[in-house]
Amino acid sequence: MVKYCKTDKGHREISERSGGLGLRARRLLILIDGQRDAEELGRLAGDSQVEETLRTLAEAGFVETLAAPAPTVAAPAAQSAPPPAARSGRQASLGLAQDFMMNTLRTFHGPYGKLDLVKRIHATTHADELRTLFDEWLHSISETRIGRKRADELSARLLEVMPG
Repeated sequence: MVKYCKTDKGHREISERSGGLGLRARRLLILIDGQRDAEELGRLAGDSQVEETLRTLAEAGFVETLAAPAPTVAAPAAQSAPPPAARSGRQASLGLAQDFMMNTLRTFHGPYGKLDLVKRIHATTHADELRTLFDEWLHSISETRIGRKRADELSARLLEVMPG
């Protein structure tokens, strides 16, 4: 089962939007975290052409495939730091959670609504900081009629990608 992770160029694209990606490709790039395979990414993104979109992102240098992990035996407790792939997976999850929160706020309140909250979400550097903004994010989403209807679903989806 092939999994995908963002390259440095992919991480820059999330924050800078300089690559001219279409909506479908950008949505998929945001969801890529090194943990999901193509099938799950396609389901989450609602992309029936996920393989083609992944190929396009890979050819443009935004993502790369991860090698299938070898079967592991329980690691000794004295192991110092997690391997680089695990660290980048956690970082990608933080970025994914930030992007999800900011995108949902923009969806329900427009590009300039809740700008202060969007800026604070963007400025977080740790999962704990982001978690402190969860209640305010949820309250803001629930201020709109459609947001109230989707609050439970959106909260669940956010918690799936929230690190920690």
